Amino acid sequence: MTFLSLPFFVFFPAVVLGYHLLPRSCKAGWLLLASWFFYLCAGAEYAPFLLAVILFSYGEGRLMERGPRRWAVVGTVALCAGMLFVFKYLNFACSLAAGVLSAAGLSVSAPVFDLILPAGISFYLFEAMGYVIDVYRGKLPAQRNLLRHALFLSFFPQLLSGPIARAPQLLPQLEALPPVTWDTLRGGLFRFLWGAFKKLVLADRLAILVQTVFAAPGEFGRVQILMAAAAFSLQIYCDFSAYSDMAVGTAKAMGFTLIENFRAPYLARSIQEFWRRWHISLSTWFRDYLYFPLGGSRRGKVRTRVNILIVFAVSGLWHGAGLTYLVWGLLNGAYQVAGSITAPARRRVRAAVGLKEDGALTVWLQRGITFVLATGAWVFFQAATLETAGQMYAGLLSGPLWVFASIGLDRWDLLVALAGLLLLFAADLLEQKRPLTERWLALPAAGRWAAALALVLLTVVFGCYGPGYDAQSFIYFQY
Repeated sequence: MTFLSLPFFVFFPAVVLGYHLLPRSCKAGWLLLASWFFYLCAGAEYAPFLLAVILFSYGEGRLMERGPRRWAVVGTVALCAGMLFVFKYLNFACSLAAGVLSAAGLSVSAPVFDLILPAGISFYLFEAMGYVIDVYRGKLPAQRNLLRHALFLSFFPQLLSGPIARAPQLLPQLEALPPVTWDTLRGGLFRFLWGAFKKLVLADRLAILVQTVFAAPGEFGRVQILMAAAAFSLQIYCDFSAYSDMAVGTAKAMGFTLIENFRAPYLARSIQEFWRRWHISLSTWFRDYLYFPLGGSRRGKVRTRVNILIVFAVSGLWHGAGLTYLVWGLLNGAYQVAGSITAPARRRVRAAVGLKEDGALTVWLQRGITFVLATGAWVFFQAATLETAGQMYAGLLSGPLWVFASIGLDRWDLLVALAGLLLLFAADLLEQKRPLTERWLALPAAGRWAAALALVLLTVVFGCYGPGYDAQSFIYFQY
């Protein structure tokens, strides 16, 4: 059961109605039952792993009530990291080791373990680690109520693909149990609708072009490869921000506020700013629990740059067990290191040619360069292998300009995608000063109805769904 499935459209109204009508003493229990039902629908075999993480992190938190215990934090991080390694990286590590040994002249066959990957494990493990570390640091008291702690780690709107919750931000809300109001309900539903539009009309339409070209880059020309690379940059943004919109909207409809995960990342003027706007719950998690403990920027320029590369290498591997993800992460880290080294020279060049630091031309040039750099890195993220990524780059540099072959979309699909992206771009620009949902709520009733109905109509008419559509095809479900 996912956000864009028929069962969810039955499940969610029942959850909201029950939460609204039940007495306060029953609300948390109702949400916990709903969250576990939601998770069991993803696969009953995953439940023991989530339960184990809940019980272990709860126990570690209670242990630290008598005073900070460093070994408890180390134990929690080791257990969570160990679980993630076994289920997500063991086969990759074995194949990598076998490759190294083979290169050294030893013939070794890598074992392949048939392991399941529990749904949402990368997200709830990070939440559990963050909770224990925050208790250790004194940012919040240990949660004494086991059921409320369980609800924190399994709250269904953000359970499968985030945003990654922080205990100091979400636990107080789970204790206060905010009421369902008319404004929170309609604001949350509008946010959900906006996410559905981005997913069905844009992300899933762009995915057709991306999958067609990335499957056989050697069969297409430079223009088509360039289109596919840019399309994936936009697809993954539309896809994951759509999921985040629907998660935030689902929670907001019940009165809860989750962390905002995206703030128009392609309006960033540098890769560093891009990462302050992209997957915010993950990037800030790595900043607070990995970058700062490594020393952050407090130990000189060389150590700072090494720390950046370490964090982005780990971030790349968090997304997937493969060399392509590692290269993608390291490339983003290298962008930031290179940016910090060349910043003074770039300022001098802008001054020499008469470009104002915050002038419109400078801003849009920097945004364009940032998009190009991000797109170049995303090629590795999407490519199944390093060889495929190499073929994409080789096709850009030396292939024919155009090959008469189908890219999966006709001219009408391309026009719909272009029009939808212009609408998204306008919305991102507007959100720089005021959130889109707040703008919608401030409209008169006729304007609100017109905007909501227009989104519904556009999604129904131009959305990619129907026979064969996979409601579980969100990109970040695999991470």
